Amino acid sequence: MYKLGIDIGASHIGLGLYDSTKKKLTKKKYIPYKRPSKIFNKIFLTIVTKKYIKYLIKKIDSFLGNTKVEYIGIGCPGGVDTEKGIFFGSKALVVGKIDFKKEFSKYNCDVYVDNDCNCAAVGEALHNEYDKFFMVTIGTGVGFSLIRKTRKRILLAKDETIWRIIELNKKSDTKAKYIKSFKKLSELYNERQKQKLPREAIFEDARNNKDLIDRYITDFVDGINIINKEFKIKNICIGGGFSLYKRHYFRSLTERLPKHNIFIAKNFNDAGIIGAVHLPIKRF
Repeated sequence: MYKLGIDIGASHIGLGLYDSTKKKLTKKKYIPYKRPSKIFNKIFLTIVTKKYIKYLIKKIDSFLGNTKVEYIGIGCPGGVDTEKGIFFGSKALVVGKIDFKKEFSKYNCDVYVDNDCNCAAVGEALHNEYDKFFMVTIGTGVGFSLIRKTRKRILLAKDETIWRIIELNKKSDTKAKYIKSFKKLSELYNERQKQKLPREAIFEDARNNKDLIDRYITDFVDGINIINKEFKIKNICIGGGFSLYKRHYFRSLTERLPKHNIFIAKNFNDAGIIGAVHLPIKRF
């Protein structure tokens, strides 16, 4: 039986068809998504949200073809109501509230929704041996999740815990953050280059931008050390698009956090899709 996983990002829509028998993704597709300009008013947001839902369904229909799915799991970049299947919207994505159970009723199956970082954490938890770890997804934004595993369950930290981690990640004297997004690192590089280049361009030109990467890693380390004082984190997993470029920063990161076990998500950016299709096994 097949299950559909959807990873909604600010710059892409990830679709994956998971085969329960083979226990793997048998088909996947990442669709670039160009966000509209960030003009926030109710009328504009309502129109954009309706267009987004229509666009998303069109892409799903094309991806699935005649394939029927047992259920749909969705990872969203922001707040959700997991019981009702509602996504509260995202400024980064420029969409408003979406009731996915209602909007996806045409597929005649159950629909599960959670935060995209939680989905990535669940996807990673299925493929590592750690009883407890801290998930950091780095892409257009930054996501945090705390996972604890038992023999039959995957337990996620409550929202209050994640909100506290988000607060600890803020630098007290500015609006800046310690652990920043891949997008933010890219923006610093683009300012230097005086042009708009894709996110990965900084790593393609890493030799000439060692200082920017080094500063980013220094802030990351400071953020982990601050969070660690309260939550005693040892195992730290890095996921999201940033995880694909580990050769440019991983050694430096592990050297600066010698008391921690830093590792990259085994399925890299696919962890979000894999976790989405396994949301029914998640328990708080």
